[in-house]
Order: sequence, then C-alpha cells, then structure tokens
Amino acid sequence: MPRRLLILGAGGHGRAVADLAAACDWTVAGFTDRPGADPRVLGGDEDLPALARSAPIDAGVIGVGNSALQRRAELFDRLRESRLPIPALVHPRATLSSSARVSAGSVVFPAAVLGAGVTVAENVVIYSGAVVEHDCRIADHAYISPGAILSGAVVVEVGAFIGAGAVILPGVTIGKHAVVGAGAVVLADVLAGETVAGVPARPRGA
Repeated sequence: MPRRLLILGAGGHGRAVADLAAACDWTVAGFTDRPGADPRVLGGDEDLPALARSAPIDAGVIGVGNSALQRRAELFDRLRESRLPIPALVHPRATLSSSARVSAGSVVFPAAVLGAGVTVAENVVIYSGAVVEHDCRIADHAYISPGAILSGAVVVEVGAFIGAGAVILPGVTIGKHAVVGAGAVVLADVLAGETVAGVPARPRGA
C-alpha cells in the first residue's frame, strides 16, 4: 500500500517538498492551498480537519517556505490538532551521522550534511547543500537555506532564518526569530528578533 501524504502549501517550496516526499517513498495525496494554486489542491487550510477525517491520507507535512515563516508555525499547530501523523522527511542523498536526530515534520533536502550529535527539532527546513556540523541544536520552525554552514555547537533558536550561503562560526547562538542574511559570516551571537547581514555580520542599520 502506498503511503499518502498531504502537503500544506502548494507553492515552490511545497512542490520541492513533494519531490522530497517521492524520494522518501511517499505518494503525494494532494495539497492544501488557495483554489488554482495546483491541480492537486484538495482544499484550503480551513479544510484540514475534514480532510484528515475523510480523505485517503496517512500523514501531513508543511509545504510553506521562507516567505511565511510565522505561518509555517501556525500551520504546524493546525496539523497537530488534526491528529494526522507528521513524518520527518530525509532525502536518501543527505548525509546524517548515526547520532544525528531529526524530529517530526522536519525536512532535510539532498546533499545536506548533519554531523555527530546534531539535534533537529520539529518543523525545521534544512535545504540542499547545507552543512550542520557536530553538536548543533536547531529548534522548532527554524529554516536553514541552501549552502548555509553551521560550524560546531551552533544553536539556532525557534523560528530563526539562516540565509543561503551564510556561515555561522562555532558556538554562536542565533536567537528566536532572528534573520541571518544570505552570505553573512556570523562571528557572535545574534539577538532574538534581530536581522544581521554582511561580512562580518552586523545588525541591519548598524
């Protein structure tokens, strides 16, 4: 029997998650989104409870990307309330240490690397080519963009965003809902809600 997955969000990231799901031997049952977003849309987000009860769906995962980070967290809560199982999706071409741990709803794309002792909490995105080295801790709803490098023992707190190609030095903490711009090199802790960019990274407007 195929395992049938509902993806919440049918935009570009949702379609990327659909490809990832297929690589993990899931069949995409459909999406939730606005009408016309994709031919496979089964209903809106408000239809999730009914879909969970009646549609031929075995599990669900979030397919909303970095354009709506707060909405990702809200949809994850809705998905929990629906009582659908929420799998982690790890691409077979990602490289994970045997001691790395990836929690429910998190997605790890091809060529990502998770080193020894890495912990990835719920509903995290780790995109293609990102490197998360030993003992990093990634909290719920965080988003690690393509090619980002997190050196050893980095802490990424809830809902933080790491831009493409950013480099985070060892032991640095990226605060809750902070934003690290693409290509930034982060040498020191980033405060909660702060946006930093540049080499070395500095707060926006500094």
